Amino acid sequence: MTHCLAPIANGDLRRMAIGKGQSKLGDKAPVRLVYVADIDKFKMAGFQEPGLWDKETQKAYYYVDTGLIAANVYLFAASRGLAAWFHNCDKAGFAAKLELGKNQRVLFGQTIGYLSA
Repeated sequence: MTHCLAPIANGDLRRMAIGKGQSKLGDKAPVRLVYVADIDKFKMAGFQEPGLWDKETQKAYYYVDTGLIAANVYLFAASRGLAAWFHNCDKAGFAAKLELGKNQRVLFGQTIGYLSA
């Protein structure tokens, strides 16, 4: 499987990629990532673990995975002289705009760009 970013929706959704009341923070940043967990992917796990069928265990996995990915984004940004900020986002708005399924969860956003003086 090739890993890549795939467009899901048209338009500039950066304002939705941050929590309500924070929309002006980092609003000129060129990139905002939104992390979405797809619970149905647990059915295709490459290993057998009974806990993968437990909702709380699933939650632990996708939150830890999101944190690991975000940490790698921080490291990459720092290596390129960029700033990164992990934050909440408009979860309901994003889920509706992206037409997510019932087993897909919007978790967090991350803004990447240059620090402004």
